[in-house]
Amino acid sequence: MASGIALCLSAAQAQDFKQKGGDNNLQLLFAPFGSNPISLNEGITYRRFLKDGSMAVRLSLSVSSSKETDVLQQSDDTLSFPTSVFYNGPFPGGANFDLITGMNPETNLVTKESGFSIRPGFEKHLAGTERLSPYFGAEIVFSSSKTKISRDTIVVSDFTATVTDTLSDDVTISAPWKTQSLGTTYGSKTFGVNLIAGMDYYFTKNLSLGAEFGFGFYSTKYTDYDSDYLKVTDTAPVVGPDPNGVSSATVTHSTTVESNPSLKRGKDSGFGPVVTARIKLGWLF
Repeated sequence: MASGIALCLSAAQAQDFKQKGGDNNLQLLFAPFGSNPISLNEGITYRRFLKDGSMAVRLSLSVSSSKETDVLQQSDDTLSFPTSVFYNGPFPGGANFDLITGMNPETNLVTKESGFSIRPGFEKHLAGTERLSPYFGAEIVFSSSKTKISRDTIVVSDFTATVTDTLSDDVTISAPWKTQSLGTTYGSKTFGVNLIAGMDYYFTKNLSLGAEFGFGFYSTKYTDYDSDYLKVTDTAPVVGPDPNGVSSATVTHSTTVESNPSLKRGKDSGFGPVVTARIKLGWLF
């Protein structure tokens, strides 16, 4: 009789390793020998086990964001951008402009990338062994990504000055260099359906290692390609001559960032294997 009790206790302890109805589970992607062993960028999966633990509903989420800044030109490179610039005036033989631009600013190239993915699904778990729980199931995939690239361009600051046709000496204007950022934006949106199969091995109570693969269909639509350009506006309306025979002009220089017309991009679709390249580390609670 004592041996029968021992066998029952042993079986009960073995059953405690695997999931049961009402249990919750979180899974992270795990690379034990990599430089980043646990990765959150590639997503986290929540599972809720139903009935006797043989069924589960799941929701996988992934959110990523990155920003990279490259210095294109140092702020003291005056060989390309001198400390003064000559600007012709509106009157032949009249005054011209000497723009004191000073040191040019630093220019950068900034790349921002972001992504989001949500994948609801379900699993059907098979009997397996005391510690191994194989399963199959399906999931729906919704994802999006966006990339924005900003590139600095050096231009002369906006200025306004008034001259006359009798003024022959050059006019000095403070118009330091400034940067204008030109942006480029594009992205994508994806819908897909995956058939999945995998297994969880409970190496200790409530902790498991797993692997998963599958076969899926996807359809991706690429968002419009948006970009900017510099619009330089120079005006010099001439007024006069006045009663004294003098004509004048107000010279205005400005640079603004404008948007190019959006460019349509295509879409694609396909199907093929879906493989998770990392081990799935799970916590049962």
